[in-house]
Amino acid sequence: MNTRFRSLQAQLVLRLAAGFVVATLLAVSAIVYEGSQAAQSLGDDELERRAVQIAHFVERGPDGALHLTLPARLDQLYQSPARTRLLAVRSGDGAMITASAPEFAAEVARWPAADGNRHPFRLDDFGPTSQDYNGLTVRVDSIAGPLSVTVAAVSDAEALAAGLVKRFIRDLIWAVPLFAAAMLAIAAWSIRLSLRPVHAASERAAAIGPVASAVRLPVDDLPTELVPLVAAVNHAFDRMEQGFAVQRQFTANAAHELRTPLSILTAALDELDGGAELEKLRGDAARMNRLVEQLLRVARLDSVPMDVSAEVDLVATTAGVVEFMTPWAISEVCLLGFDAPSLPVRVLGNADAIADAVRNLVENAVHQSPAGGEVAVTVSQEGIVTVADRGPGVPQANRQRIFERFWRGRGATRQGAGLGLSIVAEIAKAHGGSIEVADRPGGGALFALRIPPA
Repeated sequence: MNTRFRSLQAQLVLRLAAGFVVATLLAVSAIVYEGSQAAQSLGDDELERRAVQIAHFVERGPDGALHLTLPARLDQLYQSPARTRLLAVRSGDGAMITASAPEFAAEVARWPAADGNRHPFRLDDFGPTSQDYNGLTVRVDSIAGPLSVTVAAVSDAEALAAGLVKRFIRDLIWAVPLFAAAMLAIAAWSIRLSLRPVHAASERAAAIGPVASAVRLPVDDLPTELVPLVAAVNHAFDRMEQGFAVQRQFTANAAHELRTPLSILTAALDELDGGAELEKLRGDAARMNRLVEQLLRVARLDSVPMDVSAEVDLVATTAGVVEFMTPWAISEVCLLGFDAPSLPVRVLGNADAIADAVRNLVENAVHQSPAGGEVAVTVSQEGIVTVADRGPGVPQANRQRIFERFWRGRGATRQGAGLGLSIVAEIAKAHGGSIEVADRPGGGALFALRIPPA
């Protein structure tokens, strides 16, 4: 499905637009219908008024007979050759008094006399002129007694309705699109405003991870329908946090439990005399000790929030690491070089964590360097610590993955666990810095640890 139509906001706006179009069409149809009905009602009112007017001119003659004497203007209207108006007047008992046309008199004579209600009718293709008429029969109480007056006029209801529709369309053709656009804009704004808590919950969810597993999605101001879903997700995060806590605790406990026997084993191996097999055992014990130390560092990084607000002298911290590791590097048949500014380089961070990061970079560089090689450690005034070796370097495709936990490239000859560089990456991230790897001029890898200056 197209992403645009998977959007809840887009779906709601489209459905509102469709509903508005349908509602507008229904409203226009209702107005047209009501206009036609109103035109018909107005026509019937006019006919009834004419009938009452005609009844006023009915008089009883000396002989007792009823006669209709219309003024010249009305007489011309009803006696016109165009036959646009017809009339017939009957007495209360239904006897015909007069009619404007014989065919109309014959037609009306067949109808019952009017009662208290008005009776509209329609004649199609009537008379010699074959015209359509709308008419009305009403009972009128006059001075000559009760009368049944029937009047008809050429039908103009359709013309009136058509004129009403045209006038309506002409007046509203420009207003309806503007009104629709305004309504849709208001609807889109309202939907966006209603979904703002959902976006806030999504942004909060993006921040949840192994390091920040205590973060929970907010339920305040959420639509009622989404509260159960968000509550279920928060419960799932609770279970995830408990799982991470158990895992971290297990890692820390295992590392602590292994430190003592490994220390005893290392001391015992150092006391023994032997050949190549003993040296191999000592190397294996050293690697196990290194793995346990790395596991303890990972456990500390995961369990305790790091305070990176202290001012640290990056030169002194890095120099301390190089001094501490020089004997070990010499035992690995590798030289350590150090170059730094004469003045302190102040950064904001955690001195122990930065020292751990530099130590891991130096360890990695020494392990990758050939026998008799040199590892160069430098500190720049911009707060960058670089560690360069003369090893095989890092292929371009692996330069992001080497900072993942437990990742080791193909063909790795050493039995490392793949934790050292991931620890460096997490320490750099906690300080708001970065760690990058590039090719060292002349061969090898160059790691650059950036810590923001104070």
